[in-house]
Amino acid sequence: MSHKRYCIFSVMFLFCLLLTPAQVVAALTAQLDRERITEGETVRLTIEADGQTSAMPDTRALEQDFEIAGTMSGSRVHIINGELDTRTTWTISLIPRRSGNLTVPPLRINDAYTPELTLQVAEAYADTEPDTAAPVFLETEVDKTDPYVQGMVRYTQRVFLAVNLVQGSLSEPEHENMLTRKLGEDREYVTRRHDRDYTVIEREFVLFPQTSGSLVIPAPVLNAQIPEISRRQDPFFDRFFSNTRPVRLRGDAITLNVRPRPGQGQSSYWLPAESVELYETWQPEDATIDLGEPVTRSITIKALGVPGEQLPELKLPDPAGFKLYPDRGQASTHNLPHTVQGEKTLRLAYMPIQPGKHTLPEFTLQWWNTTTDSAQTVTLPARTIEVLPAGPQQQSAAGLPDTGNTADHSKRQTIDQTTGSQLFTADRSSRVASGAGWFWAALLFAALWLITLGLFWRMRRMQRMPLQPDGAEKPPFEESENARQSRKRFLAACQDNNPQQARHYLLKWAACHWPDSPLRGLDELASRLNDPAIDAVLTQLDRVLYQDNQENWDGRELAKLVSELSKTGHASENNSSSSALPGLYS
Repeated sequence: MSHKRYCIFSVMFLFCLLLTPAQVVAALTAQLDRERITEGETVRLTIEADGQTSAMPDTRALEQDFEIAGTMSGSRVHIINGELDTRTTWTISLIPRRSGNLTVPPLRINDAYTPELTLQVAEAYADTEPDTAAPVFLETEVDKTDPYVQGMVRYTQRVFLAVNLVQGSLSEPEHENMLTRKLGEDREYVTRRHDRDYTVIEREFVLFPQTSGSLVIPAPVLNAQIPEISRRQDPFFDRFFSNTRPVRLRGDAITLNVRPRPGQGQSSYWLPAESVELYETWQPEDATIDLGEPVTRSITIKALGVPGEQLPELKLPDPAGFKLYPDRGQASTHNLPHTVQGEKTLRLAYMPIQPGKHTLPEFTLQWWNTTTDSAQTVTLPARTIEVLPAGPQQQSAAGLPDTGNTADHSKRQTIDQTTGSQLFTADRSSRVASGAGWFWAALLFAALWLITLGLFWRMRRMQRMPLQPDGAEKPPFEESENARQSRKRFLAACQDNNPQQARHYLLKWAACHWPDSPLRGLDELASRLNDPAIDAVLTQLDRVLYQDNQENWDGRELAKLVSELSKTGHASENNSSSSALPGLYS
């Protein structure tokens, strides 16, 4: 009975001892798991103390030469020959900030200090000792360092692995004055470096600098976990600590010397590309049409080494004998091996305004060949079209002089500004005889087209005004923290007359509010806002970005119009309708 009581007392004493932390730390020991590592690798500092304590080491002294990747602590209890032995252990993962002989300074825990330790850090790319080459390293390269502004640069990242990668993340090249697009999926292959076999993970991007001058592509950063062979013989300890080692590597930054647009042959746009092709279709294909019958010309621009959003939106004059009604171009970008191809389709509706033979002029596109470093042009041929005079009934409908009794006839003529097609109303007094089937066909076409426009307008309105869960409409813009920061930076860029930053933060601001359908450029933003004044200033901003001298841009007008649009949106928001932009003032 007494033996049982003794055992119960011993167990209770042990639990009380474990639950009561001892704040006295004695006999601190410290050791590094390795005395020599390669730059970018992680080393573990293990500190052990007799007894138990809840205190943590003061690691501020380490921050000068090391980055602390993580800290773990634990306690161990052993009963040996009836004696209780408790120990507290701290494990700190360190990443050296530089190469060379580094000192791990003494660390304080309560009133005790750890001993000073020394660590030798070798350079990551040192080839003097091939057998000690880094198990993980990065490479970056570009195909050119002197591109033209808005010209394409191929940028490649490579991760070399001599060990298995448990997990990892690699940063992508980002810069406020540069468009970035990733090409395809990661490639994986095997190569040999420093007399070792490496598995290579390769990523390829295309970059488009938006300003001339010096531009630095940031160095990529790899955060990874690589396996580690434990040197400990304590399975109890290994159960609480991972068998992987964190690694953080930084590649090389690359500086581009971006050349401005050449001064020869200045045009209203700038198009640097590897190749440019033009295609066109006509509707109708016949070279003879009747007065009042529109001609639609669809022109497709295909440019290699250019994203679709950088293809120009051309302003064309009215040709002789016709009225021109252009539609907004539709742009797209396609990934190809090692490059991209931008496409833009322009739809032009020509409405004849007088009979006779008229020539629609050739379509010429000027561009800069980045392969041969020379200016070039590509042209679609001119087209001659014969416009036949309208018949008696057509002449009256088209508003031409009518020799009949105009007192008994009342006609009107309207031009649809979107398509350039001509719609005619019916004669109010005359009855339609046989042979007037064209009139009913045109009337049916007009009705169907108006219905289509109404459905299209409704779909665009529904996209801009998403519904709340309870079914009530709410404004598409909710001022998150990222949106507020982008808004403030956009206004600051307008105040400083900085067009590059104004464009960057305006698109970034809009992306916060259209996360499901991000914008590809200022033209798409103007289309969504659907405001003529905003469209004009955004077009001016886009044009300024193509020019060498950008100091004359005044951002006050853009900020003012966006502010007015925002206030109008908030006023309508109070009336249960959606707003175009969030408030500029918080």
